[in-house]
Amino acid sequence: MTEEARKAIDLIREGSHIECSVEAYYLEIRDELIRFASDCADSNDTIRMRIALAEVNRLDNEHGYGASAKSPDELT
Repeated sequence: MTEEARKAIDLIREGSHIECSVEAYYLEIRDELIRFASDCADSNDTIRMRIALAEVNRLDNEHGYGASAKSPDELT
């Protein structure tokens, strides 16, 4: 896990929103947030799981993640 992803997960644990660049989100943070949500689900921590997934949804919308989004190569 990268330092950027670790900081993002710490922010989720504190109940804060994640502020990150598009590149960091695509390359590091998104996958780790989904893993964190999965780990929370496995340990029956549904509140943190929902918070993490809500943050993924918010960041997806903010950074245009999805079928209509630019590819990571076009982010610069």
